[in-house]
Amino acid sequence: MRLVVFHAFPALITLEIAGNALLAGWALLADLRRRPQLGAVFWTVLLVVVALVAVQLAAGLILAVGGSRPQVPLHFLYGILVVVGALLQFGMRPSGFLRRATLRHLAAGGREPRALALLCLTQAALLARAYTTGAFGR
Repeated sequence: MRLVVFHAFPALITLEIAGNALLAGWALLADLRRRPQLGAVFWTVLLVVVALVAVQLAAGLILAVGGSRPQVPLHFLYGILVVVGALLQFGMRPSGFLRRATLRHLAAGGREPRALALLCLTQAALLARAYTTGAFGR
């Protein structure tokens, strides 16, 4: 399988988008049930989704360094935003580097699930948009 085909592999992208949408719904339900924090299973699924994004990022970086370019340069912007979102997701995990700075206050107020629902929903939208700019040039 060529690297460009792997980078734009629909099943991989679908897993990433669906995973983030599932996590957003999960966090929203936890927020509606007034749970102050999310459980270990949520964070495990989140790390799997972030790992999928990292694999796709690595393929995209190899393609870019090798001289391959998308139809629309805007694809790079969405790729950067997806990476920022993945870093935020990774950093907000229970032992993450952003946990002490941001989620400590959110968890104390019982708003951790709401913040993660918004982040996961935004990440799903960014992934979908990155795919459409790369695959269809729009």
